[in-house]
Amino acid sequence: MAASGSHECAPKPRLGIRKVYEVREGPREMDVKIKATIEFTLSGASLEDALAEYDELSVEGLLKEVVDKAIACEDIKTQVVEGPNTLEDYDQQSGG
Repeated sequence: MAASGSHECAPKPRLGIRKVYEVREGPREMDVKIKATIEFTLSGASLEDALAEYDELSVEGLLKEVVDKAIACEDIKTQVVEGPNTLEDYDQQSGG
């Protein structure tokens, strides 16, 4: 029987500098900026329903909400460059 404290232990693996950094501070993440253009067509009723469902007053606000809910990103900039941004804009364009 071996004396107490004389049993063999496997050597602990040594962590490289990179591994030590990741263990201490976690892996670095890089922010990614994505700029996209989308175009879609929908009926006036669908526009009204979508704005009501997300409790938004503009298409810009609606798009922000949809993207935020999909990928949890709060720094979203939207801009409607053509077409109605609000129901009032839609009414003016449609003559209603």
